[in-house]
Amino acid sequence: MLFAAAGSVQAICEPVFDSSRIAVAGGSITEILYLLGAEERIVAVDTTSTYPATARALPSVGYVRALSTEGLLSMQPTLVLGEEDMGPPEVLAQLERIGLPMVAIDEEHTAEGIMRKIRCVARILGLSQKADALILDTLAPLTVELDRARGRAGWQPLAVLILDARSGTLVAAGKETSGQAFLRMIGAQNLFSDISGWKPVSPETILSARPDFVIFSRPGADITASEASSFAFAGGTDVVAVDTVETLGFGPRTIKAALDLLVKLQGRAQPDE
Repeated sequence: MLFAAAGSVQAICEPVFDSSRIAVAGGSITEILYLLGAEERIVAVDTTSTYPATARALPSVGYVRALSTEGLLSMQPTLVLGEEDMGPPEVLAQLERIGLPMVAIDEEHTAEGIMRKIRCVARILGLSQKADALILDTLAPLTVELDRARGRAGWQPLAVLILDARSGTLVAAGKETSGQAFLRMIGAQNLFSDISGWKPVSPETILSARPDFVIFSRPGADITASEASSFAFAGGTDVVAVDTVETLGFGPRTIKAALDLLVKLQGRAQPDE
């Protein structure tokens, strides 16, 4: 989406006049730029841009939903390129009045949506041929493998996805979240598909439903022994950890992450096969 006037948006996946200095708002967009070999155009990133590691050394413009007008302008970008939820709206309106080009990429939480997002970014930057080759050689085959694995007869486990439980509060993915979309990618039924958004839940609520898997999503994919053991008495419930940016960012790595986790979980569910 191109912010064409204060308070209005216009869908666009077309080349921009000048993409030589890009300020990025969204970790998945940063990953795509690196995938396309366009990292030298990046002058600043937001705090969700943690991959690859070299991106962390770039100047920061704040959190994707809490950007700073002054911080962005100080980097003298020719383009602000972000995920669809970048903001806040008042900052975007200020930048539009100044005349700074801004493009927010539509989000669709599917494997096909990831490939469309890559193609959109590539077209904006004039790199469509490179994107097509990468998708054809790497992402499309991974999607075929993922579909095949997900279609395995009898595979439809009950799962819950917990977002960064380090605070002591378990926050579960409900419907209309990237968490539910990721569970759908691996062929799992979401235990909390009847709630909207991300909601706090108790361990007792989770355990009483007896899910097959509890998936902890957090930076670095680490999980403490106490967290894992807290679900150990749940009569077969298994506990795994995934990296938040890799799995819920719906960037270039998400399809492979979904496939790897799916194969891992199926192996645990059917150890003799």
